Amino acid sequence: MLATKSNSYTFQKSGVWYFSRRILADLRQHYRTGRIAYSLRTKSIRDARVRAMGDAAKLDRHWHILKISSDDLPGKHLLAGAVEADTIDTSKDDLSLKASVAVYL
Repeated sequence: MLATKSNSYTFQKSGVWYFSRRILADLRQHYRTGRIAYSLRTKSIRDARVRAMGDAAKLDRHWHILKISSDDLPGKHLLAGAVEADTIDTSKDDLSLKASVAVYL
């Protein structure tokens, strides 16, 4: 039998449900704290779980985008539409040897 585990990312405090999620170590540079926690503004466990799962999915999508856009992504230069940071503007009429070598190498 296959067992599944569902993370609700919720906890209860004074009867009110809260969302809490630890920020991944490789994404902490984008946040001021190591954890996201806030009130879900409900006393219903059913509503809290629905809201928490929706918020967790939004965070997962956002974190995926942040990871893909990071500079240390292996093979980032191979992505379609990747832009080289060291591109040279060839529209100018710069005929110096240094500029020519930079364009062709």
